[in-house]
Amino acid sequence: MGALDGKVALVTGASQSIGLASARALARDGAAVVIMGRGKGGLERARDDLRQSLPGARIEMFAGDACDEDQLRAALAFAHGLQGRLDILVATVGGAVMQPILMRDVASVRQEMEVNYISTFLMVRHGAPLLPRGGSIVCVSSVASVQAGWGMALYGATKAAVEKLVRGAAFELGGAGVRINAVRPGMTVEASVLEDPAQARGYDGFAAQTPLGRVGVSEDIAGAVRFLAGPESGWVTGQSFSVDGGLEQGSQPDMMDAVFGKPAMDRIRAGQPLDPQADIPVLASTSLRPPST
Repeated sequence: MGALDGKVALVTGASQSIGLASARALARDGAAVVIMGRGKGGLERARDDLRQSLPGARIEMFAGDACDEDQLRAALAFAHGLQGRLDILVATVGGAVMQPILMRDVASVRQEMEVNYISTFLMVRHGAPLLPRGGSIVCVSSVASVQAGWGMALYGATKAAVEKLVRGAAFELGGAGVRINAVRPGMTVEASVLEDPAQARGYDGFAAQTPLGRVGVSEDIAGAVRFLAGPESGWVTGQSFSVDGGLEQGSQPDMMDAVFGKPAMDRIRAGQPLDPQADIPVLASTSLRPPST
């Protein structure tokens, strides 16, 4: 018997990374889990991997975009229809554009807000009414919500908005017996990345700034998601729970010169805005929404 036997969970952004690891942690303890992601192929591989590694677990999938209101409502209805109930919601969809403010345009900021904040709002708005007393919502924030760092101001602002939503929603949903909390990861990568010395070296700066001396892996975050989703945290709501190896006690490493070049960053530090597409030959930044999520 698992602590989550009889429970049903929906996890968004679950074809990889923190979402996939969270789905695994919930299913391992007995929950029936619906994983949602935009890319059908990646989602199918994630589902098959979960079923193979957890024999007997009920794992279903729903291909769709968690930022699309109609598609998210359809995913919620599908998950609720599995057993006529829905107990746990985990919102992991998110992404960052690591650029200084003076390189950003309003379109990219609106997209970042949509991916990080609106997707979470939609999960709360349409998912909370389906949850019974004792239901739990877990959102994924970031250490960037409370810690300054070059290139992270706007991403951090969207995650701070998520944490404010969590606090306000906890106040409003408490009377219905529904809890909502957030996990605040530090720099987190897949374990396979750290197994490759060449790739792992790219995160040495973050590891050096982290008191526990390493970056996180998805399973680190999934353990906190599982705690906040389950009965062990039954008297916890409205909280943002840092899982970062102590990173927020220090500072984010400044990687901007390596990404954009020192001449460009000297202009930015002097308060001169520039267009990264026109003024920088090669722009290295993360994608807001990888095709597989």
